Amino acid sequence: MDKYQLFHQLHHQPTGFVLANAWDLSSAQFIQTAGAKAVATTSWGIAASLGLADGENISFKTQIALVKSLTEHLHIPLSVDIESGYSNDPLQISQNVLALARLGVVGINIEDSDKATNALRSIEQQCTIISEIKKVLNENGFGRLFINARTDTYFLSESPFQATLERAKAYQDAGADGLFVPGLTNIEQMTNLANAIDMPLNVMAMNNFNSAKAAFAGGAKRFSLGNSLYDLVGNTIKDTLTQIEN
Repeated sequence: MDKYQLFHQLHHQPTGFVLANAWDLSSAQFIQTAGAKAVATTSWGIAASLGLADGENISFKTQIALVKSLTEHLHIPLSVDIESGYSNDPLQISQNVLALARLGVVGINIEDSDKATNALRSIEQQCTIISEIKKVLNENGFGRLFINARTDTYFLSESPFQATLERAKAYQDAGADGLFVPGLTNIEQMTNLANAIDMPLNVMAMNNFNSAKAAFAGGAKRFSLGNSLYDLVGNTIKDTLTQIEN
C-alpha cells in the first residue's frame, strides 16, 4: 500500500483517526516517532514559529522549503495546509498545489476564505478553484492527492450549518475528497452534516472541544489537532521555566 492509499484508507475506516499537526521538521519527527500513521502541517504554528501571524504571512517559497524538508525526512504520509492557496487565481493556486504534489505530499487543505477581504469566497469561485486543482493534478499524474476542502462558515457565516451544507455539496461535486469544518463543535449538527454528504468529515480541536471520541461518535472521520500541539509546547516551556525559577 502506497502513501496515497494509506491516507485515503484512514478516512474511510470504521472509526476516525486523529491527525496531529506539525510546524517544523522536529515536531513532525516527534509525531512520526510517536506512531502516527500520517501528519499534517499547521499554517498557524508555522507562522507563529517564525514570529508571524497566521493568514499567508509566510511566503509560498518558505512553505515549499519546509515541505521539501519534511518529505525528505518523513516516511509517513504528509498533508499540507495551504490556507487559501496563496492566490485568488485558480490557475496559480493549482500550480502551487502541483508544486507540493511533486515534492511528495499526499493531501492538502484549501480554504474558502479570501485573505485580502477576510470574507468567504463565493461558492462558484471556490468550486472553480477546486475543479482546477483536480484537473491539473489529474493531468500530471497526481489524481489521488487528497483535496480536503475547508470551509470557514463557522467563523464567518451568520447561519453556519445551512451555509456549510450548501458549500459541502458543491465542493464535493467540484472534486473535493473531504470536507473540513473548523469551528464545528455541535455534535447534532456534525451528525446531520456527515449524513448529508458522501465524503469524510474533518473537524478540529478547539478550546471548548477536544474530544476526538465525541467527534467520531458524531460522524467525523478525521480529528485535526490544529495548533494544539504548538500551544502545548509553548505552555510546557513556560510552566517548566516557572517551576525551575521558583
